[in-house]
Amino acid sequence: MKKAFTLIELLVVIAIIAILAAILFPVFAQAKAAAKKTSCLSNIKQMGTAAQLYLGDNDDTYPVNSWSEPSGFTFSNTHYWYFGLVLKSGSAAVLDPSAGTLYPYQKNGAIVNCPDGTNLKPSSGGAPFTIDASNAPLGYDKNILIVYGQSTSGAAYGPFPGATQWDDVSNSILLADSGFADSNYSGTAYPAGSSFNGLNLPKSTFSGNARNCGSANIQGRHSTIANIAMQDTHAKGFKPFVPPNTTTTFCSHASTGYLIGPGTSITPGSPAPSGTNFYYVPDKTASNPYN
Repeated sequence: MKKAFTLIELLVVIAIIAILAAILFPVFAQAKAAAKKTSCLSNIKQMGTAAQLYLGDNDDTYPVNSWSEPSGFTFSNTHYWYFGLVLKSGSAAVLDPSAGTLYPYQKNGAIVNCPDGTNLKPSSGGAPFTIDASNAPLGYDKNILIVYGQSTSGAAYGPFPGATQWDDVSNSILLADSGFADSNYSGTAYPAGSSFNGLNLPKSTFSGNARNCGSANIQGRHSTIANIAMQDTHAKGFKPFVPPNTTTTFCSHASTGYLIGPGTSITPGSPAPSGTNFYYVPDKTASNPYN
């Protein structure tokens, strides 16, 4: 007489497999997310190290945000820190990691692509050409005060490209996971807008009744955590402060915000307190009106 599984036994086995799958699949998903976060953290640390190597060859001065050179076509090639916009024809361009200013110091184009930033899309800024974003390094941005100045009430502040101008490099942002929240964000994809012209300061956007979500560009895309590299090259994860907004919620859905200073808090409708810009500014003292 041949032995075989009964229908009840088969159903029990199927039920056990289904229970195990229900238990293990979320664990696998969490492990995958943790691996991506760790990979991103490694990327951003290596990018910070490349910037430090550049400083050693250039009198402790960071690169300009971008510079241009003739392309042989209608428009110029533009080189940013970690990638270049390279024209391939009269109106077609690619974003090429090997064309970045800091590429000679990292020799690796893959590290400038965040594994959790694959849905970010480049902004052409109104340029009359088409960008191929298939290999676009769009997941990170630098502290705006390194490459651009800020202005409040007509007074200029920065830029501060010299590493020796910064008082506390271990608490001064160099790079962060970044991207602009898309107002059409549905909760099923990350924000569409890339960020590569500088991480905006939080304090200036919270004066009076301002509740500016549109300029927030540190992105907590690793389960609401953003990886941030400081100017001494150490990197860690932070949870960005997401601006309250009375009309839209896309910033909160996308965990897109700012890194506000330690011990500070933002009250909607009130001016931001001293210390809000602590991680962004070279002068950390309370007497600095930009801190």
